[in-house]
Amino acid sequence: MSTDHSNSVPSFPNGRRDKKRRFEKLLTVAAVVLFFLLFGKSLIWPGGRGGVDGVRLDSKQVITDDVPAESVAGVMGGPVAGLEQLLFDSAKGAIDFSADDSAENADVVFFQENSVMAMNSLLPNADFSGFRKDILEYVVKSGDTPEDIANAFNINTYTLLWANGLKDGDIIRPGDKLIVLPINGVRVKISSNDTIASLAKKYSGKEDEIIAFNSLPESGSLKSGDYVIIPGGEMPVSVKAAPAKPKYSAPQYASSVGQANNWLIYPTTGFVWGRIHSNNGVDVANHCGTPIYAAAAGQVILSDGTGWNGGYGKYIKIQHPNGVVTLYAHATQLLVSVGESVIQGQLIAYMGTTGRSTGCHLHFEVRGAKNPLAGASRTIK
Repeated sequence: MSTDHSNSVPSFPNGRRDKKRRFEKLLTVAAVVLFFLLFGKSLIWPGGRGGVDGVRLDSKQVITDDVPAESVAGVMGGPVAGLEQLLFDSAKGAIDFSADDSAENADVVFFQENSVMAMNSLLPNADFSGFRKDILEYVVKSGDTPEDIANAFNINTYTLLWANGLKDGDIIRPGDKLIVLPINGVRVKISSNDTIASLAKKYSGKEDEIIAFNSLPESGSLKSGDYVIIPGGEMPVSVKAAPAKPKYSAPQYASSVGQANNWLIYPTTGFVWGRIHSNNGVDVANHCGTPIYAAAAGQVILSDGTGWNGGYGKYIKIQHPNGVVTLYAHATQLLVSVGESVIQGQLIAYMGTTGRSTGCHLHFEVRGAKNPLAGASRTIK
């Protein structure tokens, strides 16, 4: 005699049922933890540094701080410090620029002997998926400086000054309202004759980056009266609200540079953070305009002085005879061109704060070998 079990429900002893429930709860908790590990940073707007409170807003909201009308305490009694000094002070002020570089062009990497080894990559794509797109308005608080505000919102001081029609030395006071862009670059009001090509040319940007960041149609059509942001762009010299970037000078070849290892010299001087990030890169902070030298002889395979470039800003790649590639990013001025042969110690660029950067520094990568700047933080003279 057979029994039909097709509609029966299996029963479990209480112990097995409890274990099953505990296992299901454990899976739920693990899923929640994994979600926040992967996406937590994009859900939380970090608080500011240096007394500046950062709050995520939509385009019509305003950060407000109560500033008594009669209060004059903390109002800057004169021009702010020179822009170059502000940027250098931020470099020395325990600001680890590797945080700026963490979202730079991601290549395939592998590990060898405790050192990150990166493969060569193509030009970074115009991908801005991790950036907010809204414009913020910030109300200046007592004690704020342009540098503090820019650092709090992860942009450089030039970008903040340009967006607000300010120049080096202008005074900001509690209660002043400043526009804060979501990325280094410039914000432009479109006129009837503007095209993507003309804007890219005028403001030293890239057409595909302008289209991608502003979510424009692939055709690049523009509407007069609208605003667009030029990622990594700069104000033209003739109308720059901030001071024209200074013309730097340095010896064509380094006279005395330290040996970094058995084949590379130190590419610049300054404070070395020592922390490896991005594509086997390490940051060196110093004044804007500090000379940058070729760490070894080779051929320039990339020299790009316009646009955001995946966060690198103005940058250079040199291919060396042993197949290793060195990369020099965030420069303010490039001095060599693609195809040019350089010798070790040759001047190739000046340090800057272009691309994904909040202060003057060199992001130095060694692709295909150990980076000799990795390790303990120290100063290179």
